[in-house]
Amino acid sequence: MLRQLLSITQTAERLRVRPDYVRELVAKKRLSFTHGEQLDAAQVEKLARLMDKLRNNGIATLVEITAQDEAQKGEEPSEQ
Repeated sequence: MLRQLLSITQTAERLRVRPDYVRELVAKKRLSFTHGEQLDAAQVEKLARLMDKLRNNGIATLVEITAQDEAQKGEEPSEQ
């Protein structure tokens, strides 16, 4: 099975960010280069779906998810 690879430019277009930001994501290990400066399209797509969800639903979604996780653990929600 062959993996589809994307360039930094193609990845930036899919994530709707600058190419420099794609390099930052790689440096922070949110994405990883597969072959040279090529990225795995499946990994990029997974991140793109998360970013789209956060763009559409805002930061409130992230706060709600965090609060639910803490409630399930029996912790007090942290104030930010």
